[in-house]
Amino acid sequence: MTSQKQNVQTDGSILATREKKRVKFSGSLKFVSSLLLPLTLGVFTVVITFQQQGAAKQQRDGDREAAKQLRDQEKQDAELLRKQDKDLDKQRYENGRFDAYIQQMGKLLEKYHGSIKSSEIAATLARVKTLNIFRQLEPQRNVHIIRFLYEAKQLTDTPENRSIDLSTAKLLDIDFRDTAVDGKQLDQLSLTGIFLLNATFIGIKMSNINFSRTKFDTTNFSLAKIHDANFSFAEFYNTSFTSTYFSNTIFAKTTFQNVNFSSTTFDTIEFPWGKLENVYFSSNNIRYINFQFSSLVNVDFSFSVLFNADFSSASLTDVNFSHTLLVKAKFPSATLKGVDFSSAELYKPDFSNAQLTNLNFKSTNLISANFLDAKISNTNFHQSSCVASRFQLASLSDCNFWQSNLKDAIFQAARLNQVNFYHANLYKTNFMDADMANSELDNTLSIQDVILPNKTSAHDVNLIKDGQADCNISHISGWTLNNGNITTAISNKSNSNCQFTLQSFSTGATMYQRVNLSDKWDSNLWTYSEAVLSAKVSTGVLIDLKGLQRNNSVSSKETLSSTKEQINLLLHNDMWELEVFIKFNATASHSNMNNYWCDDIKLYIIYGTYLESRQRKYCPR
Repeated sequence: MTSQKQNVQTDGSILATREKKRVKFSGSLKFVSSLLLPLTLGVFTVVITFQQQGAAKQQRDGDREAAKQLRDQEKQDAELLRKQDKDLDKQRYENGRFDAYIQQMGKLLEKYHGSIKSSEIAATLARVKTLNIFRQLEPQRNVHIIRFLYEAKQLTDTPENRSIDLSTAKLLDIDFRDTAVDGKQLDQLSLTGIFLLNATFIGIKMSNINFSRTKFDTTNFSLAKIHDANFSFAEFYNTSFTSTYFSNTIFAKTTFQNVNFSSTTFDTIEFPWGKLENVYFSSNNIRYINFQFSSLVNVDFSFSVLFNADFSSASLTDVNFSHTLLVKAKFPSATLKGVDFSSAELYKPDFSNAQLTNLNFKSTNLISANFLDAKISNTNFHQSSCVASRFQLASLSDCNFWQSNLKDAIFQAARLNQVNFYHANLYKTNFMDADMANSELDNTLSIQDVILPNKTSAHDVNLIKDGQADCNISHISGWTLNNGNITTAISNKSNSNCQFTLQSFSTGATMYQRVNLSDKWDSNLWTYSEAVLSAKVSTGVLIDLKGLQRNNSVSSKETLSSTKEQINLLLHNDMWELEVFIKFNATASHSNMNNYWCDDIKLYIIYGTYLESRQRKYCPR
């Protein structure tokens, strides 16, 4: 019973405690609720305040930026206004100076009847005034000064009226088209000893002009036509003469550096004693140009055509003549180092007494070149053509003539040291009295009719086996007997005292021999080569020289008879073999069989006859 009461009391106590907590929580909640609204209002007020402050700051910044821009604009306007005022002042000043100069020079011209140079004092005064005005005026007005003097004939140098001296004048950004008649014609202008920077002569026709001792920097003469001009002792830097035409122009002792003459036409031009460095002449047509005693360094003539160019006693270093046609070019007593003539064509060039070091003549056509007494070292003639070239008394060391064509070349009394003639064509080459090792003629392509140092002749190996009859053997060796009967017989009509003789009286006879060309002739390298057949034959005997294709069809044929000493057969690309076909004709009369004979049959190849057919092309009319 007591325990039950205790439980009831405990439950009541728990309920009372819970009620107190609920009442307390409810009160706390009401208290917090009563504080939440003011707090929210406070936070909102703070946020609004910050936003208003930010907006105000942004407004102030915007106002300051606008004020700054306004001040900057006002400053710029003021600066522009000051500049305009300054320019106006400058223009007024320059106009005044220009007008005063014109008036003063006009009075001098009037006083001396248009010839200021007639008075030394007047000429000096005019020079001082002009040099002074050039320093004070801008380029456009200086152009007007030059035009005024030019039209007043004070820049025209003639025996009757000498040009005033403007030497040492420095002129910038002058466009000479503004001084030319109609912007195109400028004749008898004399401006010597001046300095021109960034001048323009584009498209102007000029004749009888004198710019001697003048210095040009960054000047453009493109598309100009220049006749009878004197640029002696002038200096050209960073100058363009592209597509310009020159005739009768003198550049004696002139300096060129970084100058472009590409696509320019020259006719009778003088460059003696000049200095040329980094100059570009590529793709030009040049006639009668003179570089005597000049120095050329890194000059490019590639793909040009030069007629009668004279480089006598000149110094050429790293000059490029590749793919260039030179007709009768002169290099006597010149010094050439590192010059490139690869794939060029030179007709009758003269290198006599020249010093040639590290030159490149690879794949070059040297037709009738003259190397008399030249000093040639470390030079490459690989696959070049030196037909009829002369090397008499020349000194050659460490030179390469590999696969070169030296037909009819002359090395008489030359000195050869370490010269490579591997697979070279030495047909009729003359080495009489040459100082050379016998081994230097080993492994050549052809030594037919070569004159050796000891004055004896050399010959190629006969391509025909057993071309001479041998009476010491009973059968015919090396030949294929096609029909009939051929034998050998002793005779005093042949070199071997023996000959091939017909024995088939009624039917005649034929025999032949074939020579494979694949290892004897390269049709790509030795274009227009010829096979040469010689023999001694009697009447009644014919020898056919045939060029056979791979299928044994005849590509071409020539016939040798008793009326000819030799025949030549032009070789074609489709030829695979040569066939020598000998025919002894049948006869009804048997009394004269000993007269039907042949012997001394020789076959060789003359390599590379292509250039002989082209020599006339390079002969100027």
